[in-house]
Amino acid sequence: MQKQIMMVLAAACVAGATSGAAQEADKLTIHGYLTQAYAITDGPTLLGIPGTGTTDYRTAALQFRYAVTNSDNVTLQLSHRRLGRDIATSGEAPVQLDWAFYGHRFGNFDVRIGRAPIPSGIYNEVRDVGVLLPFYRAPFNFYLEGSFTSETVDGVTASYETPNTAGFGFEATAFAGGWDMNERTVSQSSGAVIVNHTRVEKGIGAQVWLRTPLEGVRIGAGGSRYEADPSSLLPGTWKEWHASFDARRSRATLQSEYRRMITPDIDYNAWYVYADVRPVSHLTLHAQVDRAGLVTGGLSRFDFNNDNALGASWAFRSNLVLKAEGHSADSFWTDSPTVRIGVDGPTKVRYYIISLSTSF
Repeated sequence: MQKQIMMVLAAACVAGATSGAAQEADKLTIHGYLTQAYAITDGPTLLGIPGTGTTDYRTAALQFRYAVTNSDNVTLQLSHRRLGRDIATSGEAPVQLDWAFYGHRFGNFDVRIGRAPIPSGIYNEVRDVGVLLPFYRAPFNFYLEGSFTSETVDGVTASYETPNTAGFGFEATAFAGGWDMNERTVSQSSGAVIVNHTRVEKGIGAQVWLRTPLEGVRIGAGGSRYEADPSSLLPGTWKEWHASFDARRSRATLQSEYRRMITPDIDYNAWYVYADVRPVSHLTLHAQVDRAGLVTGGLSRFDFNNDNALGASWAFRSNLVLKAEGHSADSFWTDSPTVRIGVDGPTKVRYYIISLSTSF
């Protein structure tokens, strides 16, 4: 039923562009993206990628934006995601309502009401837009695709951006509301993967970006606080804060982010460093170190998921990019065989992804 509803919504948006006067049609813009991948590991299943390989690895979206006035707009985005054998996302509907919000702009001040992206780090708002990502996904440990996090908030976001003064400028965004959330863990007794669907409410948070006089260099920081529903595996107050560094030049990029998340029973921290170089036109070489540590159940801090990655991408044009990447991980996150915290050690996994991304 949900799939049919989404198709009707999409059709209604398209129809709105052709049923009115020509000036009404001009108010509707449609954008989209698609990334299709083939992925394989050297044996264990990690991030839904099996040792036998899978082509069931894909992200796609259609975004409809209608300009009611020069200052008012309505945005609807429908998304589709497949992550192979990842049990945390295996129950997702084929098509989902990703974004649905009304926006109004007052000069440098912007307000969104509805289901809108959460301001969180460099990539949260574009975490599935393959032509903008260095690798297939945004750094996993920071953005936690599929579990214990959300791309969007059901509520309100408000942003304020200043013009540059003496080379400096800033953008601040705050949000309030709630969201649905998947929680993934492993049974300590049976070793089976458990996925719990829960809800977060009373969420508040903010993020600030400082633009520096150095071209392409900005520094960010943010944090949030929210209440996990009693149905959560970790009910109660959760707190999170993060910091970001983003430097992009014509021939190279350097990025790094750190996140700490504190729940009633877990203290989680993650960081990554990413760098790329563009030796010739169209070709980019990528390298990334991605780390996550955990404190839980009275245990001392231990490495939860360590991932080293190398890759290369070829941009046929700005909206058509081919990528090849290889990862080496020591992880407690494997789907098969599962790993029990405090009982088993991490699994060593190598995995490889080839993907083609396009957008319009």
